[in-house]
Amino acid sequence: GLAVLALVVGIASATFVRANEGARDVVNLAVPERPAEPGWEADRRAFAARLEGGYGIDHDAAVEFAGWILEASVRQDLEPDLLASVVMVESSFRKKARSVTGAVGPAQVRPDLWWQFCGGDLHDPEQNLYCGAHILGYYRDVCALTSPDSPTLAEECALRAYNVGFGNRNNVYFMAAATRYLDKIDRYRESLEG
Repeated sequence: GLAVLALVVGIASATFVRANEGARDVVNLAVPERPAEPGWEADRRAFAARLEGGYGIDHDAAVEFAGWILEASVRQDLEPDLLASVVMVESSFRKKARSVTGAVGPAQVRPDLWWQFCGGDLHDPEQNLYCGAHILGYYRDVCALTSPDSPTLAEECALRAYNVGFGNRNNVYFMAAATRYLDKIDRYRESLEG
């Protein structure tokens, strides 16, 4: 009888070695190729290309940030374009950005206010971005309590809070700054679409 001794699968063919009454026969069979499934790397490369085209970011930085943004968007259930727009407005994708108020990193997080909330090293750009997404997701969830039927209003409230602070998000003295911030976010989102 015939017994299969080994199976080696190639990209487009399979090779079977079988015993045939003491002799060995090699049989090559064509195997249909399975189409490549889109995966994490494909998603990251595609989003990086959008960051490069929309914002003019260096290729290597775009690939690095694309991975962080996609992961943070999944963790916090936020739109990747929204997170990318926040990073663009806050730091123009500069890893070591620093503000006069003490905010650091690409998401411009203030360690004195947010370290206990996020933990980690907020000077590390990856952890900083995750923390910024965590803060934005938290604000969105809190804002949704007052606007449960309108995700758009909850998002706007969260962005205002991210920019001027939760207590100042509806303060008349900060309204102009918060509105300018929302406008910038919208413009940068549109840059990623085009």
